[in-house]
Amino acid sequence: MKKLIIYLFIISNQIIAQDINNADKIMDHIYNKLINTESGSCIEFTYSFKNEAYEMKNPIYGKLSLFSNNRFHLEFNREENKMIQIYNGDNLKTILIEDEEIQIDNMETENGLVIQSVFSNYKSDFNAKIIGEEEEKTIIQLKPNKKYNQSVFNDCIEKLELPHCLKLPNQCKIGIHPAKQEQLNNCLYKNNGYEETNIVEVQVIINSINLELKSIIQTNRYNGEVIIDINDIKKANSNILSIQGMYNNFEIIDLR
Repeated sequence: MKKLIIYLFIISNQIIAQDINNADKIMDHIYNKLINTESGSCIEFTYSFKNEAYEMKNPIYGKLSLFSNNRFHLEFNREENKMIQIYNGDNLKTILIEDEEIQIDNMETENGLVIQSVFSNYKSDFNAKIIGEEEEKTIIQLKPNKKYNQSVFNDCIEKLELPHCLKLPNQCKIGIHPAKQEQLNNCLYKNNGYEETNIVEVQVIINSINLELKSIIQTNRYNGEVIIDINDIKKANSNILSIQGMYNNFEIIDLR
């Protein structure tokens, strides 16, 4: 009977996997399982970093609880690094246990951990495609969308006498002739119209059988590589977003 239940579980997940047959749908599915739930998710992970000149000898263990509306609770190896970050929807709190200090700041995109950043912005900031499929592993590549310097972009539209409605930020949705598109690309390139991003690509590795997140690898400029391996995923508790009654003796530094 136990074998039958396991077999049926595998078959049902394979049917789901067959239905979710492109990168965007898989990312949506993972997002809904992790974040778009009533309780949120607590992710236990291992973090490591390396580049051509340096490689972490000992990975850092951490926990990240993700909730709706981009809220999160991040804990990095409390006994060693003693750092906690909390975003409750209003502000970002960084709690430094050893220094007995709480820093309060506005939430910026770059403040988030790779996991949180990817699943907050994968629709708007990345282009997703499947680059590898094996029996038990699917690899999704996220390439950053190009971001433009608004002033330079709009100047190029003027110089090339393209329709004014193409100007940022309220750009209309009309097509551009390939020759004009090439001229626009050249104008942007010559005038530094592209905003640089630190991220070259992100690879999201998914278990093909149960569609669970396995790991995330982010490649940065200058060949830096962040590797996050997922150890466990379970239900979270939103109470951890509040520190009321805790750390009463800590110094508060407002950086806003």
